[in-house]
Amino acid sequence: MKILFYGDSITDAGRDRETELRLDDYGSGYVKYVVESLLANGYTFEDLVNRGISGNRVVDLYARIKVDCWNHNPDLISILIGVNDVWHEIEGKNGVELDRFEKVYRMLIEDTKAKLPNVKILIMEPFILKGAATACD
Repeated sequence: MKILFYGDSITDAGRDRETELRLDDYGSGYVKYVVESLLANGYTFEDLVNRGISGNRVVDLYARIKVDCWNHNPDLISILIGVNDVWHEIEGKNGVELDRFEKVYRMLIEDTKAKLPNVKILIMEPFILKGAATACD
């Protein structure tokens, strides 16, 4: 089963854009922890693809959906997006309004289901993971 992680910096977490041949190539965030667990349960690096890009908004995910998602023909897609849609509006008036966010997200899911009818989609919501950028214990 091929699993593709799709999202923004929370998914990217400093991943290596050239290779995914070592655990550290998946970044330092939640994807690394999931990949570590999956590798211990029989998955291979070829089964696990990280396509997070820091700074992305839902419109950016939709713009790159073919090359970074569909062309990999995954069996499961994990999507984590939304922080930058709000943050970019606050910082630079380039965010994505709620109605457009929902419209584009629905298009992303519907078009993906049409292109990959057997794919499973896991929609995640932002969360806090203990690390260098957080002050939680």
